[in-house]
Amino acid sequence: MSTVAEELREILEKCNKCGLCLAGCPIYKVTGIEWTSARGRVALLRSAILDGKLKLSDLNDPIFNCLTCNGCTEHCPPAVPTGDLIFRARQELLKQKGSPWLQRLLFQKLLPNPERLYQATRLLRLADVTGLRTLARKTGLTGLIGDAGKAEAMVPRVPASKGLEAIRRSVKKIDKPKHQAAYFAGCYAPNLAPERAAATVRVLNKNQVAVVVPDFVCCGLPAAGYGDMAVARDLARKNIALASKLKMDAIVTPCASCSSFLKDYAKLLADDPEWAEKAKQFAGRVRDISEFLVKIGLNTEMGKLKRKVTFHDPCHLAHYQKIKDQPRAILKSIPGVDFVEMAEADMCCGAAGSYAFKNYDLSRKVLARKMGNVARTGADTLVSSCPACIMQLTCGVGQQKLPVSVLEIVDLLDEAYRNAKGSQ
Repeated sequence: MSTVAEELREILEKCNKCGLCLAGCPIYKVTGIEWTSARGRVALLRSAILDGKLKLSDLNDPIFNCLTCNGCTEHCPPAVPTGDLIFRARQELLKQKGSPWLQRLLFQKLLPNPERLYQATRLLRLADVTGLRTLARKTGLTGLIGDAGKAEAMVPRVPASKGLEAIRRSVKKIDKPKHQAAYFAGCYAPNLAPERAAATVRVLNKNQVAVVVPDFVCCGLPAAGYGDMAVARDLARKNIALASKLKMDAIVTPCASCSSFLKDYAKLLADDPEWAEKAKQFAGRVRDISEFLVKIGLNTEMGKLKRKVTFHDPCHLAHYQKIKDQPRAILKSIPGVDFVEMAEADMCCGAAGSYAFKNYDLSRKVLARKMGNVARTGADTLVSSCPACIMQLTCGVGQQKLPVSVLEIVDLLDEAYRNAKGSQ
């Protein structure tokens, strides 16, 4: 533990216990329990790592029921990176306990291979079309696997899709393109939301961007979130190697979690002499789609949409990348859109990747607070830019029976471009 203590001492000692972090912690807001706040978690980690009064293995709940949203850091005068601390603690726990077989299957076999991941989602589609998934819910079989069974309803029905090939068919040749971009589709879009991925391509094409859809693998964030940094680094190297063969101005993705972690490749591989510079160059090209469109000058030749819209900031967009103005600027530029700001718009919705599959009840409580804020806006459309957030928010709207559509930014832009005069 001495190496970890040396590595984290400065960060752990930055916390002065002022408590300002409490204002930005979604878990503390719904529990009121001190150890669920950043201040409490840091104090526990300090006791285990620096003082030796606790064992890190005794802190499983404080380490794994943190959303790692970094909302606390927004309110922290010394900017203690609690999310980074939690990730590092998970990494150390993984070394001590080892990785469960299901995580090894997902991180080491499926995520590094898009075709295997696609085939795995076909099994879920088979369960959908045969009714097995519905039957499992009705008979209570999903309840046998605890929180994962409860959260299963969040996962949408799997569409008929050809994965990345379906997305590539939506790419149009652009005469005299102004920009060239590689679309980082991620794991979710090709398998669970191919039409949204196609909309992303159409939006980029409408902005005179020539698009290629490479065989990128998972960004690595899911593995890193569970402490498996070796897998995360391997995935990063695969993506960097692939990108090095492409001619492009930017690597663009509408997934805030992906863009955030892709930008962190420079830090992830900083100690690797062979890959450090390549990682830095790769990270410098990554752009969230709202960031990219605003930077190149958004095409505003759109048709009118009569919608009252509010926006939920994904944590990896607002807190990690500090991107807040760009998505709002885009929404306000769409003709007919009445944009209304939501209270606590940048407060986590409780999605946090697969958080609900291990902490279902806490996730629902955080979501309920978010839904209350959504309802008070009177909006008929809730927009975000993260697949996990979209799944979570859609589930919340359904549970609360709110008359609200949940969309991504690319959905609205695609609709507006299609409604423009002379559009084909």
